[in-house]
Amino acid sequence: MKKKVEQIIKLLAITFPEVKCHLEFNSPFELIVSTVLAAQCTDERVNMTMVPLYKSIYRSPYDIIKLGEEKLRENIRSINFFNNKTKSVYALSKKLVEEYNGNVPETMEELTQLAGVGRKSASVILGNCYGKKDVIIVDTHFKRVVNRLGIIDESDAVKIEIGIDRIVPKKEQFDFSMRIGELGRNICKARKPLCAECVLNKVCDSAFKFD
Repeated sequence: MKKKVEQIIKLLAITFPEVKCHLEFNSPFELIVSTVLAAQCTDERVNMTMVPLYKSIYRSPYDIIKLGEEKLRENIRSINFFNNKTKSVYALSKKLVEEYNGNVPETMEELTQLAGVGRKSASVILGNCYGKKDVIIVDTHFKRVVNRLGIIDESDAVKIEIGIDRIVPKKEQFDFSMRIGELGRNICKARKPLCAECVLNKVCDSAFKFD
């Protein structure tokens, strides 16, 4: 397994040397809000809705609080589950203002205490904003790909994270999860994976088994 994982890491690094977050952001605040809004919604829709708002009225959590919850609800109506997400974004903004002077905390423990922020969202912030390398982003693409590869046999996100932590070096974990996510978006798709185009098809347990 160790050799297989090493090979996967190497091949992914060659194929996806630089992988960027699909959510557009200019600060940890913008990314944490967009990450909460992106649950069960496309990154494209979140970007389309939020980028203009970040540039105009929502530059910090203070602005969210000042303009109010109802205004936020109106502004994000185009996003799935906007009612619940409005409550989460307003609550997390309030906590950032009251407990962190408007700053986004830099630890998993503190981030996961914020409304709407789970381990996946926290890992997105820690890796993309604070340069943490030992975080694993277990999203739907990641779950699918690692199971198909045969390096994990789990459906539970926490168990997947624990399993990956055991086999992928800590210094590689963030880049590994970003690259696996990119592979899942573009090649190892849910319904019709493009196995012939996949750089990992020689080390994948599921390659060419979907026809």
